[in-house]
Amino acid sequence: MEFITIEAQSERAIIVPEAGCQCFAYRVASLDVVAGPPDLETWRAHPFRSGIPLLFPWPGRVADGRFVFGGREVVLPINEPARGHAIHGLTWNCAFAVARHGPYYVHCVLDSSSVPELSRVWPYRFVLEIDHEIGNGLRVRARVANTGSVPMPFGIGAHPYFHAPLGNAGSREDLVVHAPAVTSQWPLDSRMIPTGPPIAPAGRFDLRIPQRLGRYSYDDAFRLDPARDPAEPCARLINHSNRTAVELRAETNMGELVVYAPPDNPVVALEPYSCAPNAFNLAARGIDGGMRVLKPGESFETGFEIRLSAP
Repeated sequence: MEFITIEAQSERAIIVPEAGCQCFAYRVASLDVVAGPPDLETWRAHPFRSGIPLLFPWPGRVADGRFVFGGREVVLPINEPARGHAIHGLTWNCAFAVARHGPYYVHCVLDSSSVPELSRVWPYRFVLEIDHEIGNGLRVRARVANTGSVPMPFGIGAHPYFHAPLGNAGSREDLVVHAPAVTSQWPLDSRMIPTGPPIAPAGRFDLRIPQRLGRYSYDDAFRLDPARDPAEPCARLINHSNRTAVELRAETNMGELVVYAPPDNPVVALEPYSCAPNAFNLAARGIDGGMRVLKPGESFETGFEIRLSAP
């Protein structure tokens, strides 16, 4: 596989187009910001546990790997067998073509019609373009176009993993999670599927108030304020021990946030999504989970940014 390095001043990122156009590493000076996979074998075994996986044509879980859209049932591969769900889309292991590449950017393209395995399980044709650009932060932009003959439901997201603690200073327990743009929280059942519309967050889930991570774990989905200023952080991971914070900015059409802090891995993920988990099935129940539909010939663009700052 080709590993593409992009650099700007003290920043450096590694993009792997053939691994779903995933970012494997992002460093600012001596600080490793993104917790990337140690090698390709680890990534192949656990493609969603490191780096910045890009999640398309849906982020999060689709319950039981099934949904109905336009009178058609779509059956997806189950890749979370413990819960029986399809998770995080289908493009994670697709080989993107490099369309443009410069010292500080790379532009990659995936045409679904060129991937027979993808076409067999996803009955909608699309072209997905991904831009990574570095310089005063890492910016990721996505553009998807419906190149088929029927409307296509979709969602898109990303799963950036950050070291916990940041910069090996202090401890995981002392990290602070703050998401000032959160307005509500998706109630989840024991299989991590939303049970109904969003509710008011409370206690340690009210991330509008900075929350010390402590010994808690998170795997929770939140709705973001659609009227927020996209130039301001929608979520932050703060390490007061070395006065460092990672900030996540996202365009307002990325209306959901998942916070993932597992108990058995020293990472925290702040994940911007365009839709909630199980959005296709929520829509079928009349619940707006952010599912979008592209008519033939239509396109959709979005983006997010990761930047370091002081607390």
